Amino acid sequence: MEHPKKVYTKANLYETVWEDEYLGDDNAVKTHISNLRNKLKKASPLEQYIETVWGIGYRMYKE
Repeated sequence: MEHPKKVYTKANLYETVWEDEYLGDDNAVKTHISNLRNKLKKASPLEQYIETVWGIGYRMYKE
């Protein structure tokens, strides 16, 4: 949230959240991003908060 334009790779997210080495399995990150999107959608159905940057990772959605 402090850097909304910054793109975070799946490795960045994995290593920051789980404090473990990222070995290329991105299913954990994808699953948690999906869960976050679903929870945010329930709270505010008309807003989009997380943007996928194809082939790189994720960033906060900007309008």
